[in-house]
Amino acid sequence: MIHTPPPAADTARPGGLMRLARRLERSDPFLMRAVQAAALIGCVVGVLIYAWQVVGDDISTTRSALAETAWTGEVAVEADLARIYAAGTEASPVIAAAMAENVPASEQRALQVKINQQLADTPVTAIIIPGADGAAPRVFGEMPSGAEGALAPRPYSRRAGREALELELVSVGPGRAAVYHDLALTDGRQVPAVLVLRSGAFQSALSAGSVAGKHWRAALLNRDGDPVVTASDRGATFTAADLNLASTALGWVPLHGDDIPAASQVSGEDASRFIEARGIAGGALQLVYIGTEPPVVAVLAARRFEFMALFGASLLAVLLAVSVIQNEWQRQDREVRDADLSSALADITCDLLSAGVIDWSVAEGTVTYSEGWADMFAQGVEPTSEDIFDWIARIHPDDRLEARHVYQRMLEGDASELVHRLRVRMSTGLWVQVVERGRALLGAGGTIKRIILVQTTEPVDGSMLRNVFGENKVADSLTG
Repeated sequence: MIHTPPPAADTARPGGLMRLARRLERSDPFLMRAVQAAALIGCVVGVLIYAWQVVGDDISTTRSALAETAWTGEVAVEADLARIYAAGTEASPVIAAAMAENVPASEQRALQVKINQQLADTPVTAIIIPGADGAAPRVFGEMPSGAEGALAPRPYSRRAGREALELELVSVGPGRAAVYHDLALTDGRQVPAVLVLRSGAFQSALSAGSVAGKHWRAALLNRDGDPVVTASDRGATFTAADLNLASTALGWVPLHGDDIPAASQVSGEDASRFIEARGIAGGALQLVYIGTEPPVVAVLAARRFEFMALFGASLLAVLLAVSVIQNEWQRQDREVRDADLSSALADITCDLLSAGVIDWSVAEGTVTYSEGWADMFAQGVEPTSEDIFDWIARIHPDDRLEARHVYQRMLEGDASELVHRLRVRMSTGLWVQVVERGRALLGAGGTIKRIILVQTTEPVDGSMLRNVFGENKVADSLTG
């Protein structure tokens, strides 16, 4: 059974007037504006999604770069420690000579100058040898101001509990650090020494954290987790919150002699911060980098020209596509309106001629009856869609064979039109004689898709037939 298309005209025709049905057109101005608004919103949402992806990619790239930098920073700290220990070892013979008994003052000054020269190209600015039995400490090199903490006794780890675990790297003043290291003198003695570092010590390793972007922070922590040396972007500082994040990420536990102080490698994040940490010198030191995720607005501002170009190109492409689609909708709506008008004109013509129309779908083998046909032959009750054989069954038995022959010629392509008389059974059971005219409709492939049959009633004397079709033409068609 085929689908019956919606009528092109209202079924109610008061006063004999026919009104075209109002259809929902896709080219309706409100609908077209809604489509344009939806396209614009989709374009904006697409750009926002792209921006979100860009922010995510930037953060991922920054974190990957920071992870690589952390390994580089670890190597740099190890190299600085090696240079610090080498400076102490190189200066130990001169220190031993200066600490010998009965050394003249002039020679003492010469040894001091020599030590200064040896330490000039090293991270160490001064070496302090604590005095024994309450004696004053000996200072070799240039003792910087603000490093008085280096004169204090060597501190011990607070986290080691009862175990006396000494700290190697401590802060001795603002921006100053010192390394506690035993020096081997030429006479075989081991003496404790405090190697006071320059303010630029370990800065090459810490400043590598700048790959984390704006507001980066870096710190070198000792065994207790205290920041000894820090570095940061302008306007940023290594805060107590950063220290808590580092402590949580590293997971320190109470130390003992056989404990590992903290994890040797940590990568993590907390809210908008991310951290990279590396253990150094067997866990005695921790190099920590902390970065902050940039806000979306900052990323958009930094890449505003890229987003403006992307948004402009996307908007132009979307509007062009919408324009093409809406033009096609308008064309299709015009075709539908033209088809409705043609259908209405055909209905009016059939009504004026008192004709009934049968639409025969050849591919499906079904027929559909018009309202005019129902008024003429079914007392206004329009039959449902039927098979072609149901229609043939309505034809008088004496006319049925000839009708089948005429239909077959059209199906085989031997004729494109037909005109003949036949008798049709009405719903009352009576027979009425009609003149049937038909024409085939070809598809794009040249095959017959539909056949339209039009029937008009004829009185017994044939006067209506002569008035409508012309006496000679019908006669010729029927005899020829």
